[in-house]
Amino acid sequence: MTTTATQRRPRVAIIATTWFTDSHADVIGTRLVQGYSWAGHRIDPRVEVASVYVEQLGAHAGERLRPDIAVELTDRHGVPRYPSAAEAIGLGRGGVNVDGVVIIGEHGDYEENEFGQKLYPRRRLFDAVVATMIGAGRTVPVFTDKHLAWSFADAHAMYEVARRHAIPLLAGSSVPLAWREPTGSEWPLGAPMTDAVGVCYGSTEAYGFHSLEGIQVFAERRAGGESGVRSVRTLTGAAAARALTDGTVDAELFERALATLQVDPRSAEEARRAPQAVFLIEYLDGLRAASVNCQGAVAGFATAARGPADEAAAQLWLQGGPEYGHFIFLVRQIESMMLARRTPYPVERTLLTTGILAAAMRSLRGGARLDTPELAISYQPTAHVPDTGVQLPVPGAPAGGQ
Repeated sequence: MTTTATQRRPRVAIIATTWFTDSHADVIGTRLVQGYSWAGHRIDPRVEVASVYVEQLGAHAGERLRPDIAVELTDRHGVPRYPSAAEAIGLGRGGVNVDGVVIIGEHGDYEENEFGQKLYPRRRLFDAVVATMIGAGRTVPVFTDKHLAWSFADAHAMYEVARRHAIPLLAGSSVPLAWREPTGSEWPLGAPMTDAVGVCYGSTEAYGFHSLEGIQVFAERRAGGESGVRSVRTLTGAAAARALTDGTVDAELFERALATLQVDPRSAEEARRAPQAVFLIEYLDGLRAASVNCQGAVAGFATAARGPADEAAAQLWLQGGPEYGHFIFLVRQIESMMLARRTPYPVERTLLTTGILAAAMRSLRGGARLDTPELAISYQPTAHVPDTGVQLPVPGAPAGGQ
């Protein structure tokens, strides 16, 4: 669906924790405000950002001081800022006066809990949005960036509220939508799968989520679709390294995934010798999967999978800065949902990966195998999602990303 001169673009409110250069609010929200490059041309966004609420305005002190850009950007484009999510959705008055909401609850000065999870207020922001909708008697589609919440109980509550009130809900990572190397790599829809291994880098929680989504976008296409996860376990230190040699992790698939990242021999040996963490996932239908975090040795995401008659291995290729072009595909999905008022692929994928990640972070302390009856989540994948990088050749730029 495309807009024409006679169609009004859907108006959306952006609700963000913070907004600085290269933040998720920047690589997603700035494109929704001022447009982006698509198919070799600069185009206007297919939605109109009608309002913004930023919880933490001003400079953000992370590893370095990162000045806020939301004020200058919104002033330059005439987008009003409001002091609460409800006012942004109502455009300064009562009710719901936008056609969709984009929640970007990533980055900002928030605490970590005892399990190393960043306590981003994704459910709190979502609840504020939905309470406004219920009070006004009007619901609109909602996108929320990355995993639904740090807590699976919160994530499940968000999912159930959206389902009860027929709110189109989309969430998740840019990784499943990104370019693939080799181009077009997908698991054959409906083919049995027995084992899968993902390789990633970065912080255990924030980047581990991306790896889980990169595995799941292959796994969900297996015979029978998705039926859920039986158990999760996280290994670190010597136990993580041993898992790559004792059969706990499928060594051949690990090597195939690692090979797609085209690392030098020294880095490959470091990846084998000292993985930062290994997530072990046992699915209800018998599929065994592992995510191996090789921080310091690799700088990309890859997945390899095997079944009785099929194999696949691919790098999920992310473009480094300043472009971070893989986020364009996520922007396209957000726009498509706002235009069609339906989700382009099931949010259950991200509900499941949210739950796997929450269990993995709890297991991180001690390495216990955790049974996960709450993750008996079933869904069927979308056979083909338009406007992704899957079938497109990778740009001529170094791999990297966030």
